[in-house]
Amino acid sequence: MPDTGEASWDEVHDVVVVGSGGGALTSALLAAHGGASVLVVEKDEFIGGTTAVSGGDMWIPNSRHVRDRDSREDAIAYVTRLSDGRASDPSLIEVYVDTGPEALEYLEAHTGLDTEPHIGLDDYYSVIGDRIPGVRPFPRSVSIKPFPAGPELGLDLARKINKGPWVPPVEISFPESRRGGISAEELAKREKEVWRAKGGGLIAALLKGLVDAGVEVRTETPGEKLVTDADGAVIGLVAGGRRIGARKGVVLACGGFEWNKEMVKTFIGYEVKPMTPWSNTGDGHLMAMEAGAKLGSMTTFFSYGVVYEPWQKGRDGNPLPQMIMGLGAGSIIVNQHGNRFMHGGYTYNDFSHPFNSFDQRNPGFTNKPPAWIVFGAEHFEKGILGSKPGIELNLTGPGGEEPPEWLVEAGSIRELAEKTGIDPEALLATVDHYNEFAEKGEDPDWADPLQTHVLTGPDSVHIKPITGPRYGAIQQWPGTIGTNGGLRIDADARVLGNRVPIIDGLYAAGNTSASVLGGTYPGGGGCVGPSVVMGYRAGRHVAAQPSRPIG
Repeated sequence: MPDTGEASWDEVHDVVVVGSGGGALTSALLAAHGGASVLVVEKDEFIGGTTAVSGGDMWIPNSRHVRDRDSREDAIAYVTRLSDGRASDPSLIEVYVDTGPEALEYLEAHTGLDTEPHIGLDDYYSVIGDRIPGVRPFPRSVSIKPFPAGPELGLDLARKINKGPWVPPVEISFPESRRGGISAEELAKREKEVWRAKGGGLIAALLKGLVDAGVEVRTETPGEKLVTDADGAVIGLVAGGRRIGARKGVVLACGGFEWNKEMVKTFIGYEVKPMTPWSNTGDGHLMAMEAGAKLGSMTTFFSYGVVYEPWQKGRDGNPLPQMIMGLGAGSIIVNQHGNRFMHGGYTYNDFSHPFNSFDQRNPGFTNKPPAWIVFGAEHFEKGILGSKPGIELNLTGPGGEEPPEWLVEAGSIRELAEKTGIDPEALLATVDHYNEFAEKGEDPDWADPLQTHVLTGPDSVHIKPITGPRYGAIQQWPGTIGTNGGLRIDADARVLGNRVPIIDGLYAAGNTSASVLGGTYPGGGGCVGPSVVMGYRAGRHVAAQPSRPIG
């Protein structure tokens, strides 16, 4: 139950923000600029939440970067079609589209944030052509330019900004990489000075704005319990063992629940491998549920494919899940029955969902993880996962290295099936059927979005047969880059209640809230964009509230 005591605060502020990702820091910044005294508390020892380890892009339609080619109406039509009636509040789609450009321009004007259009990252569903209304064949995604975190924040604070292994290097922006990268000398300089790009660059710029505004970001201080008054209004919280009063309100922006196995089992229903900071255990959800918050979109999540391999290790020394969806040309993904059930070339946010498909003919979840990536000799010849930077494993010929535990190797498809526990006849039939068409560069079952809509010319072959005599298989898992279900909010990010329309004094943003885009991922930054934009609205609104007597 929420704490209903009002006495003996250890400290009191106007606004307390729980979490330190893009939505959290934006809400704190707007609240501080609105004249409120603000404290940010973060569970982790590092700052930045999921945003800091992400690509940091923000999907902002009709922004200053694309306004001459975009329109409000098309952006709304696009998200409305993708959400397919499942948004908790469809009116918030319009709120997001209308507020996004304003929020972006505010942050650029009031922090060191500098952005540019992404290069080559068109709206994700442009990959299937113009059948989706409002889709754009160019990037609505906004990229973060590199930020000199060390020089601006000091080395100690800059090094507290989290970084992950999934979008290296963290000092170079996506557009810089697409343009050919930077010199070795420049990269060495940025590494030494502790620069941040991508998600870390966004966090660094917001953090600089908070430092300039005199706002403390207190790490290793988990939010534990909301404190309410006799009427159910939120007047503070317990965080890090301290009772902290909030005269204007509390903003919960402390991530999703993907690391909470019980919540994943309850709401999502099947195992997904997280590629986010371990601290995303649903703390904000649980605190708000105790206070009577209404939930939305709890069965949805931001998806990606996962493959485990030994080169990237986490803080605990175990292999980290890598963002991989199949191995491209000359490979297919099959379920444990040997049947092909997906294609790895479509948008990553849809990748994991087929794993939860129910089969009426053979009652059960026929695609339950793990699946298998099946491939042939060509992948051995070029090195398994050899396209990844720094990986040099090459299993070629009799003198090659022994296959690692994560790789199953065989001399025939039948042997491969037996070693992986797949029905041999089914896998043989699947591979034969695929190869029959792949020999002609065709894939009538799944097509090939990479070939059909992106690349042309002699280098555009993305359909190749699986040929031996060496064959291999690697486990393929559904993954998540964050859950997107949570507390239902209104246009100002106030949390809706089950017993009351609005829970007074409680706000939510980021993956702690139900996504205003209704579980869709329209383009790069479909998670960070809504987090920042609704954090902007939350901070602005809470700062304008009257100060309440809280004892």
